Amino acid sequence: MHRGPIVLGTVLFCLFAGCTSTSSNNVDQSMRGLTNVKNTHVLRAAYINYPPSMTVDPNTKAKTGIMPDVIGAIGKAMGVQVNYVEETTFASMTDTLDSGRADIVVSGIWPSSARALQADFSRVVYYSPVFAYVLSNDKRFDSNLGSINSSSVKIATIDGELSSIVAQSDYPSANAVSLPQQADVSQLLLQLTSHKADVTFVEPAIADQFLKKNPGSIRRVAGVEPVRLFPNTFLFRKGDTGLRDAVNVAIVELTNSRMISGVIKPYDPDGSHFIVPNPPVTP
Repeated sequence: MHRGPIVLGTVLFCLFAGCTSTSSNNVDQSMRGLTNVKNTHVLRAAYINYPPSMTVDPNTKAKTGIMPDVIGAIGKAMGVQVNYVEETTFASMTDTLDSGRADIVVSGIWPSSARALQADFSRVVYYSPVFAYVLSNDKRFDSNLGSINSSSVKIATIDGELSSIVAQSDYPSANAVSLPQQADVSQLLLQLTSHKADVTFVEPAIADQFLKKNPGSIRRVAGVEPVRLFPNTFLFRKGDTGLRDAVNVAIVELTNSRMISGVIKPYDPDGSHFIVPNPPVTP
């Protein structure tokens, strides 16, 4: 009998090759979220208040917006209930998922290389262009965003949010005027009107909402392209590919049926704020 050497060889092989135990005590992490949803018929959603992607009524806590409408349609197609269990932030959203308190983050989450190390993203639901905004009488950066990269320029940012990523990556010489991660995105524009910052980066939809309350106060920097074109996605726990893949199939179905373009239309009547992926075949 040579059971000893055989067992030792198997152990060594598994150490180097990465064998997976078939014990019922071990859970396949790639199927963790999907298994939970299948067993409970509930998709537990964390959320980030970021209009018009996700708007949370301060009084009733009702959720409206593009991504709630889309995930609601996905839940209906899957035959599961979407339950909003926790509000989170851009900086803490991966911790919320890792804790197991939620299966998905519902808001327009923009993928980045840094975020991809910590979490997984769904397919694109729609794209958001992001532009530079300044006070209405400030023309320093027109046709030349490179002039932002100066120690004399202050950029309004939010910790962990897109504005801070653009500032650090594209304009490292400028000074960041940073707001805490809990700050509403519209506060970036308030930093301009209160003369605490010179420039910031937001979506046109955010700027439009601000201008309705503060007419003529800010404007988009003229003569320049968007600083970024970001895909809006749902966020999943890193490695939770079973649930991500199931949601991806539903996104494809809703894109091809033009349901997603119908959801976005009321938020962007003239098609100037968002870009919606087209079905592969146009009738």
